[in-house]
Amino acid sequence: MAVRNSDTLEVLLAVAAEAGVPFTTVELAGRGITASAAGTRWVLEVGKPQLDGFTLADKLIELCELEERLIALWQAYRDGEVDAAAFEVGLAEVVIAMEDWPAIPPERE
Repeated sequence: MAVRNSDTLEVLLAVAAEAGVPFTTVELAGRGITASAAGTRWVLEVGKPQLDGFTLADKLIELCELEERLIALWQAYRDGEVDAAAFEVGLAEVVIAMEDWPAIPPERE
């Protein structure tokens, strides 16, 4: 299922819908969905109009790296390589990074 052409949203919705995951994991998935939407808005409303192409490209590469971490973590969980507790810890790390992502270091603003 493709969700708004976003692998991040697709994974986070799958996490939230996964039978048996704790509500804390569902909450993290919800925060990730919110962070993903906020990041998309930031790119459209701030990043594209205000940043030079190289700075914006660097930011988007950072975001893609977070998406790759999320996908790898989800696959490892689904394959039984990561238990529920480790998955939740890893998910929290990715979600917090997504929430912090749009920040531009002061020297690049």
